[in-house]
Amino acid sequence: MMATFTVDVTQRIEVNLDEAKFDEAFMAEFRDYFFSFDSIEEHAEHIAQLQARGIVSLEGYAPREFIEGYGLAKEMGISARVIDTEIEQVSA
Repeated sequence: MMATFTVDVTQRIEVNLDEAKFDEAFMAEFRDYFFSFDSIEEHAEHIAQLQARGIVSLEGYAPREFIEGYGLAKEMGISARVIDTEIEQVSA
């Protein structure tokens, strides 16, 4: 017999970005090939969701972690870490 559960998982992610790397030339090129982000805050949100979903692992600048659209995390001054995770079962 199959059991189905609905669960909410909420994570708080801290993202560090080297603002100097996100200059207008980088932002324009990123918009041309990936997403139409206009602010460094949008990049922080994007990187946070990649970390939360386990697509990247950026704890401590992860020197070998490659992020599509950004390159090597360490070279771009990108790090992220999970600060908190909350799990709540909504229904069974």
